[in-house]
Amino acid sequence: MQFFQDLRSVADIVRLLDWTPEVHFFAKDRDGRFMAVNRSSLDRHGLTSESEIIGKTDFDFHPPSMAAAYVEEDQRVMNSGKPLPEQRWLVYDSAGVQRWYLSTKHPLFGQAGEVIGIAGLMRPLANSPFLYAEYSTLKPAVDWVLEHYQEKLMISDLAKMVRLSVSQFERKFKAQFKISPTQFIILARVNAARALLAQQTESLGDVAQRCGFYDQSQFSRIFKRETGITPKEYRNFFR
Repeated sequence: MQFFQDLRSVADIVRLLDWTPEVHFFAKDRDGRFMAVNRSSLDRHGLTSESEIIGKTDFDFHPPSMAAAYVEEDQRVMNSGKPLPEQRWLVYDSAGVQRWYLSTKHPLFGQAGEVIGIAGLMRPLANSPFLYAEYSTLKPAVDWVLEHYQEKLMISDLAKMVRLSVSQFERKFKAQFKISPTQFIILARVNAARALLAQQTESLGDVAQRCGFYDQSQFSRIFKRETGITPKEYRNFFR
């Protein structure tokens, strides 16, 4: 459209998104390099200036396996040329707060019609009126895990919280979040450990204990399986 061709800079539109604190916006080029983000996205990465992220990729900010998961989804959108709406991700911010988000990604096309990148938005799942009804059924159990991940958690107890049998609870949970309740507990613990490791203040044993792992050996094994690197390597990554 001529209107957009006449704009001095598309960045003027991006700056409008700085006024939407609940929405995380990003745009990447075909090689996965960040080209634009809004203020909320900077805050989530613990950054203060766009210059700290422009030209970098997810591998500069996340462990290898996690970055690879983000990139794999980006590539699916760019290769298909079709949007990928309302994908659920459990995301933690720079303060270590974990929340379920809905991620929507859209391919960006160049003048010749080829895909040159991707743009995405993330917003809290609780803010979606269309999906919140089903989510609210499971919310007491979800919130309990996020607040008590350091404790011993039983799937049967979580099912009772939402008045479902274990099989009903597991089926509804997987349909809603694409992972099992057991995988969710592990993810919550690993995410909490990531936040503590980034702070550089506690021993690995203390981190394991605070995040609900049986011991440091179990913590190291599960952490590497989920992130692709050991807790020590993750801490050095942030150092």
